[in-house]
Amino acid sequence: MEELRADDIRVLGTYVLLARLTPAGGEPRLLARRPAAEGLAEITLVRDEHARATTAALRAAAGPGFPDLLEDGTAARPPWLAWRYVPALTLAEAGALMYAGLPHGTVRALAGRLAAPLARLHARDVPHGALTADAVLLTPDGPRLTRPRRTGTAPDDIAALGDLLTHASAGRAPDDPLLRRCSHQEPEQRPSAQELVEELGEEPFEPPARLVGALARQADRALALESAADAPPAAPAARPARRTLLTAAGAGLLLGAGSVAGWVAGRGGTDALTSPAVATRRTTAGAAVVRGTPPAALWRYDSKNEFLWQYNSLLWHSDGKVIYLVEHPELTALGMGDGRPVWQRGGFDTRETLVSTQPGTLVLTRNDRFLAVSTEDGLQLWTKRTAHPDLLVDAVAGYDKGRDLLYYRAVGRENTVPGTAPRTYVIAFDTAARAERWRLKVPAGEEGEVMLEIAPDDLKVMYAVEGGLVLADVDPRTGTMGRPFRHTWTPSGGKLSVNRLTGHIYAFGGGRLAAAPLRVNKPVWRLNLSDDGGTAEPPVVSAPTAVEVPGLGTVLYVTDAHRNVFAIDPVRGREIWRRTLLPDPPYALVKSAPGLAMTRSRHTLLAYGRGAGVVALDPRNGAVKWTFQSKQSASSLYQVHTVGDTAVIMNGASVFAFPAG
Repeated sequence: MEELRADDIRVLGTYVLLARLTPAGGEPRLLARRPAAEGLAEITLVRDEHARATTAALRAAAGPGFPDLLEDGTAARPPWLAWRYVPALTLAEAGALMYAGLPHGTVRALAGRLAAPLARLHARDVPHGALTADAVLLTPDGPRLTRPRRTGTAPDDIAALGDLLTHASAGRAPDDPLLRRCSHQEPEQRPSAQELVEELGEEPFEPPARLVGALARQADRALALESAADAPPAAPAARPARRTLLTAAGAGLLLGAGSVAGWVAGRGGTDALTSPAVATRRTTAGAAVVRGTPPAALWRYDSKNEFLWQYNSLLWHSDGKVIYLVEHPELTALGMGDGRPVWQRGGFDTRETLVSTQPGTLVLTRNDRFLAVSTEDGLQLWTKRTAHPDLLVDAVAGYDKGRDLLYYRAVGRENTVPGTAPRTYVIAFDTAARAERWRLKVPAGEEGEVMLEIAPDDLKVMYAVEGGLVLADVDPRTGTMGRPFRHTWTPSGGKLSVNRLTGHIYAFGGGRLAAAPLRVNKPVWRLNLSDDGGTAEPPVVSAPTAVEVPGLGTVLYVTDAHRNVFAIDPVRGREIWRRTLLPDPPYALVKSAPGLAMTRSRHTLLAYGRGAGVVALDPRNGAVKWTFQSKQSASSLYQVHTVGDTAVIMNGASVFAFPAG
């Protein structure tokens, strides 16, 4: 649930809008109150031209498994539908909270409860056409489908149901043979919705305690918003206030999943969360927060630009007090205390990452020029051409604070012309003199892969050539390259990185990781991270990160595209622990390895990307501390930076700050 934004409408028909709910089925949802009637409503802003026809289908198949329609506003502009509000999580949200997946009995009940509304639709020759993890809503008394879209066929709905059940089981196909048939490649081999209803019956839907807790907190916030907008009269003594019941739901989390779900169902179902009291119950102050629930956000900033995570692969800050964002075409400085802009400057036609150089100076590249701005107010300090006109800036490698040198990689403009010998350079730019200090031509292969390792005492260059990898020291004063050392053990097609903390070169990719000392042409260990036995394509592996962890010493952390996070002993190459995150959605075109970030205290390791959103782990044992999703869509992309012990999370156009120490 999110606050309304500045440009959001505030009234639709007779409904006063209060907050944004998690989008479902690709359509915005809003919390609203009905001044003329008691209770809250949910407004869906419908987006297709067939909304009235699908609403008619929904009315014809109304019943359990669909929300209660209150009012049809599809003839209005913008078109909308109003439903009775019930606290609900999308299946994508539930997956983020339940790392081992929903219990088997809950998954089986989920299948039966979703098959029932599908069967009513299919009996009228209407396919649903929108069964995805963010289009199924889980409520305290069962799942509900969003409105049908009338696309596809009935067997397509069953296949989509099979995908949903796999998603609910954390990526594992259900053990039940009937449910596994839903995903059969041959449509005629899939069960019908009616067959599922007859076989599964009306099994009780008992959401785990963690989900019930999240629903109770959502209801509590919804009612707080309603009270703030239009405070109701005091309730009679014989009828406890709604807040009392909601607090009871939170306190009841201590009872366990069955007890909490039973309490909700036994006292009026969802009415016990969102309607006046149907029974009395004493409450306990200070109910414990459920494990897995994220801490309260310190602040949130909403940008006009939805690609923040792309422009800010690095995040610069001033002593943890101010962070700097590239918003294209603007630069913004945000105060870490409250997330409010300290200053904002426009006219920066660049999508490049900021680099912090001299004190009080930020540098970025724009059209082959360096552009320096002040951290105090964002005003331009100076601009300078970055390289010779026949060279293009390929990437900024880093800044040497002791020598005021900004290192970057440049390539010849002709490098993209077939048959032309590629040219790759490492260039040192003196930021004090605002002039090129030296230029080193690197004999890299056709890929032009060059990496720099910058340290206060030396500079190393590493580049790929046919038959291996070359590592050499470079004199940072003159750019003279020392005697190269060739590594021939590195696998073809793999990625390479150097880590100074461990003193090793790492080769990673294809589900494997290997390590060798910087000047030893032989790996000291190799590790197969894949458990597929060679039956599937090996997953992409991320570059390993070495961190000193209290109680463990130096640990390597690495992830793969199967959504595993590994902690590895860098001396022996042995796995310490692994944690499997929620899988990427089945429709994701690219299966990527999650990113990692560590807090300054080394008490929290944050994994991020898509699917599970952001996951805070204990770096000592991989235990899940909490999870966070903003848009609650499995396809959303996330970027995480740590500023001290604060996690700065970027998702879409929003930036969130969370305590993460």
